Order: sequence, then C-alpha cells, then structure tokens
Amino acid sequence: MGVRNYLLFGLVSGFIAAIFEASAFYIFDALSGISIGIQFTDIGIKLFHFYGITAQASGLLMHFLVGTVVGFFAALISFYIKPFNIFNSRKGFLIGLLAGFLILILFSLPVNIFLLHLYVYENYHRASTLFYYSMHIFFGMVWGIFLGLINKKYFHK
Repeated sequence: MGVRNYLLFGLVSGFIAAIFEASAFYIFDALSGISIGIQFTDIGIKLFHFYGITAQASGLLMHFLVGTVVGFFAALISFYIKPFNIFNSRKGFLIGLLAGFLILILFSLPVNIFLLHLYVYENYHRASTLFYYSMHIFFGMVWGIFLGLINKKYFHK
C-alpha cells in the first residue's frame, strides 16, 4: 500500500476518533452535572474570544480539526516506522494506545498548560480533569482501531 492511502485513512480515522471523543465528553458532562460542552466552550473563549454557543461551536470545530491533523501525523509516523504499521484492528488498538498516550504527553498537556492555560480545567473538579485527559488515550485507541479496520478492508482481503 502506498503512503498516500495510508495517510488519507489516518486522517479519516483521526476525524472519526475526534467525533467519538467529543461524544464521550458530552455524555460525561451530562452524567456528571457539568455544563454540557464546557471544555469546548472554554477552548472557544481562550482561542477566539467568543462566548456562548459560538464559543462552544468554535471549540468543537477546533477539536475536530486538531483530531484530524493528529490522526494524519500519527499515521505518518506509523507508516514510516514499520513495526508500527497498522493493518488490523487488534494491532491498531495496541499502537493506538501508545499513540494516545504520546498525544496526551507530547501534545495535549503542553497545549492545555501553555497555550490554553487549562491545566486543571479551571471550571472543573478533579474527576472531570482526569476523564478529559484520559480521553486522549481513548482517541488514540479509536484512531488505531479504525485505521486497522479501513486498511484491512481495502488492502488485506
């Protein structure tokens, strides 16, 4: 398989994983009594100085954009490091677990601490902060599973 298709599938898998992650955020917020979508609202406020539903929508769109780009770059790394090539969902889960952990450590925490200044998500309690950060590992696993499923379907029949 060529790098072009692998990266395209990584990009699509990143977008899908971002949708799953955002859905989990909304469900968690609803179940725990937190203002629904507050993390996206805070991103919209911090990055764009928007408020209300515009802040939440812009934060959510930024989340989808970043998830898609992260999926692309994770696929790029996965493609060129042969032991990390993903061609089935089992390997995708394992590589995605590693990728999600690295995304949390190398990307999410620095962005939240230094750019957004949301290290402990000022408006949240400890359980929600731990949940939101752990969801980046979930993102990686969903990304890897979907990349494995897509690659298996189209290239390893």
